[in-house]
Amino acid sequence: MKHLSILTLAACAACAAHAQSSVTLYGVADAAIERVKGASGATRLASGQQQGSRWGLRGAEDMGGGLKTVFQIESGFNIVNGASAQGGLLFGRQAYVGLAGDFGAIRMGRQYSPMDDIAGLVGTKVYDVLSVVPIIGNGDYNRVNSAVTYLSPKVANTTFQAQYSFANARPAGDPSPHFGRQYSMHALHAHGPLTLGLSLMRVIDSSSTAAGNQGQNAALLVAGYDFGGFKLTGYYDQEDKGTEKMKVYGISGAMAFGSTTVSVGAAQAKNVTGLASAARDDAKIFTLQASHNLSKRTALYAHLTSVSNAADAALGFNSPVAGRQSQGLQVGMRHRF
Repeated sequence: MKHLSILTLAACAACAAHAQSSVTLYGVADAAIERVKGASGATRLASGQQQGSRWGLRGAEDMGGGLKTVFQIESGFNIVNGASAQGGLLFGRQAYVGLAGDFGAIRMGRQYSPMDDIAGLVGTKVYDVLSVVPIIGNGDYNRVNSAVTYLSPKVANTTFQAQYSFANARPAGDPSPHFGRQYSMHALHAHGPLTLGLSLMRVIDSSSTAAGNQGQNAALLVAGYDFGGFKLTGYYDQEDKGTEKMKVYGISGAMAFGSTTVSVGAAQAKNVTGLASAARDDAKIFTLQASHNLSKRTALYAHLTSVSNAADAALGFNSPVAGRQSQGLQVGMRHRF
């Protein structure tokens, strides 16, 4: 009986420990047929157009006293051919571990930048404006390596993030030892129908070859208001681009019709090359999107984006040509698991 009691207590302790930990497997499978026109036209199957195809694990362990350990590892893949995304990295989308509690959370590893989170309020899909225009917060620095991030608790309906990235280690004597290092922050206010987001980023050295630090600054402001069934969003991005300041500003509106949401948007991009010699490097971007939920996990969608490039701008799809229009049209299916 004594041995049985010990085994029973051990089993109970194991169950209690298990109840304090959780691990979740999740993912997205997304594919679309698209027709794109740039230097030439092409019809093809594409992966991850509404949401990047991925699988991942996230978990937490309750340490007691309101403190818990958290982790997340997330791998992107191309559903068209099964290849790894993000340059073949095993967990190229996210890979971090951290602590969370009443103080907020601290995370260490490969993570999304605070600016990418704010860009997400506008949209970061392939056919969205802030992806068609190569802003750094949703481009080279949407995810960063060797990052330490602090996430605050909610204060007056506002949350804050602050991040520093050590980037990848550079060899001794490298002319650009700080390449890829950045620090950034965001403030996100959400209360009732109003959403406001502001993010600032400073890349210490944006050139991997030029000696010394080639600094780059960026700022993104987003404001949204939900009128009940109709949401209006405006945004403004400004960042260093070569010798100029690249600017992107636009507005979009989304209307819900039951299980279907339709959105339209228009934007202006200026100084997209960053070259003082490029006097006409502006572009206009128009978007039309629709998404229909078949269930809580599965949706059908359609995206249309048209880019009108000025003489020195070449934004868009399929190797766009300066001074010409570029368009993309796609219909697809997204399933979350």
